Amino acid sequence: MPKQPEWTRRAVLRLAWVGIIAASALTIEPLVKYLTSKEDRLQSPLVAYNKPLVENSDWQNTSNSRVWVKRDSLGVMALVATCTHLGCEVHYLQEKKEWLCPCHGSIYDVEGRPISGPALKALPRVAVELKPDGSLMINTSKQVGMEIRL
Repeated sequence: MPKQPEWTRRAVLRLAWVGIIAASALTIEPLVKYLTSKEDRLQSPLVAYNKPLVENSDWQNTSNSRVWVKRDSLGVMALVATCTHLGCEVHYLQEKKEWLCPCHGSIYDVEGRPISGPALKALPRVAVELKPDGSLMINTSKQVGMEIRL
């Protein structure tokens, strides 16, 4: 009769460590791909907005980006809907007049100032330029203060 191998405590622990190391190695590549993904990042710092903006209108989203624009009695403003906590895309809740981060629950008021949650800074306001044809050019690489309007 063949002799059955004996499993020592040392052999079992060695096998467990090999399994842990193998599982870790298989997890690293997808994790690095996820963390370095450029999927949600803006392709260009310049975003065009060609639709008409009515004074005292609500926030309007530009196509294919996290940039939102609004016109009030003082002028036109733009913000980037990226949570200042960890960079998740925030969603505008028109009925509540609030911005909500679905990742960690930060809530911002209608102007983008934090109300609650882990975020401590306001949503970034960015520069807006009026083009001769009446369209807007928004420069997301140039942040401006909350009071700045076009």
